[in-house]
Amino acid sequence: MRGGDRFCILTVPDYVLYFGRYSEEKGIRTLLEVCRALPEVQFVFAGKGPLENEVNALGNIENVGFRKGDALNALIKNALFSVYPSEWYENCPFSVIESLMLGTPVLGADIGGIPELIQAGKTGELFESGNVEALKAGVRKLWDNRTLAEQYSRNCGNAGFDDLKAYAEKLVQIYGKE
Repeated sequence: MRGGDRFCILTVPDYVLYFGRYSEEKGIRTLLEVCRALPEVQFVFAGKGPLENEVNALGNIENVGFRKGDALNALIKNALFSVYPSEWYENCPFSVIESLMLGTPVLGADIGGIPELIQAGKTGELFESGNVEALKAGVRKLWDNRTLAEQYSRNCGNAGFDDLKAYAEKLVQIYGKE
């Protein structure tokens, strides 16, 4: 189990986590193609949405439904890594932040604000949004190289997101000058 800046292995993580809405703009169809191509990789999906029947149709996906609070945090902390395959220009996806803050590396699409949150090669990896082969290669890389995924996990404790005070001070520096 991982969490924040502490790291201790209680069990070997044995799944890749997606949590969020099961919809087209979130890149679910792209992720489902990868799941089909990698039947030996176990995925856990936490959420709901219009593509839920397609999620449920694959044997290597355990759909646990919508989760929040401690139940979601436990899923995140115990995943080898989370995947965020968005195909939409999201400014600041909280799923990525939650994952990193809980010590779980992220394999994220290089679109919108996602690349600003993930330190590629340190707290996770980026892939070309909508590119099935690139996403598959990223999943394969982290699934097959547990040492690398665990190193990224240790690095997540130093992800360094601003607290409210630090963020406000930066805004004053930018916009407070005349």
